[in-house]
Amino acid sequence: MRNKLCMLAALACFALAPAAQAQTYFFVGPAGGDFFDEANWNTMSDGTGSIPAGDPIQDSTTNAITLDLIIDGDTVEAAGEVDFGPGSLTLLTGSMLSITGAGNDLDINSDSTFSFTGATLEVNDIINFEGTSTFSGGVVTSVTDDIVFQNQFISLIIDGTTFNAQDTVQFEGPTPGSIANAVFNVVDQFGLRDDGDGTANVVMTNTSIDIDANGSTSGGDIQNVFSGDAIGSSLTLLGASTLRADAVEEGADLILGGTSVATLGVHFEERITADGSTITMLTPGAKLNVVALDNLAAEYVDSRPFLINGITGVDYATDPSTWNVTNWDGFSAVSLQIVPEPGTSMLALAGLALFGMRRRR
Repeated sequence: MRNKLCMLAALACFALAPAAQAQTYFFVGPAGGDFFDEANWNTMSDGTGSIPAGDPIQDSTTNAITLDLIIDGDTVEAAGEVDFGPGSLTLLTGSMLSITGAGNDLDINSDSTFSFTGATLEVNDIINFEGTSTFSGGVVTSVTDDIVFQNQFISLIIDGTTFNAQDTVQFEGPTPGSIANAVFNVVDQFGLRDDGDGTANVVMTNTSIDIDANGSTSGGDIQNVFSGDAIGSSLTLLGASTLRADAVEEGADLILGGTSVATLGVHFEERITADGSTITMLTPGAKLNVVALDNLAAEYVDSRPFLINGITGVDYATDPSTWNVTNWDGFSAVSLQIVPEPGTSMLALAGLALFGMRRRR
């Protein structure tokens, strides 16, 4: 019995002991040096320390990287897949990491950390972010495929970074943190969905989204991207955000606040909403520009019942009197904004009058 108690106590102490931290290594190799060459990494930024023992920085088709790697102003090439889990990757100002070769991607997994400041990241294939991912400035590009913000984030903070996706940008679940001053250039679709850990309710401030980045003649929707629906997911644009797209579909919702401007139907489409998706205007300063729609097309959708005045909670079809254009036919080109309710305007005028009286005294 005593031996069992001692063993349990030892196990308890082991469980409570702090987890060992991964060793940190700096890239010290030549410009354009090989990411997977351990000789290019050192425990000291000036190269006077030690290099990683063994072969821990492998093409991730073999093993995930568990070290903490820092690139500080260097240009580095990885001709293979790069997969962190656990471990971390930090790209500091002026750094450039190119992951080259057909099908090679970057995976920042749920137990990993990614820090990106004023750097350049180019990946041939898919880029997957998860865990703790922090972006400040710089440019992230998927040369041939998607940029995916997956469904197990501890924290996602984006401030001033440009994301270029040759295919789609996807948000697969909750995104704790903040997204501001960013740019998303997307060639195909903008995905919102629940990938098993909750719906993607994404809020962006002072951010630009262009879902027609290469001037293509198709694509450009906010939707699930895959075969399922996007019910319960939403994209909220605040501040002075902008959006260019065709439609909001598959149950996803678009919410516009601040002075955000959304331009929909950019390919002379037959609809700007579908499958029960709604567009909600939170503030009089927000604007919805609709390019002329093809109302004779078989898939034409009259979106007026799905345009919601966020102040009154009433849709355009039910009460167009609270919109700046009260006779929109549902398909002609138009620029729509909600107008303050008369009561709100009267209160504002009364407040101004009272302020004037106080000034005169």
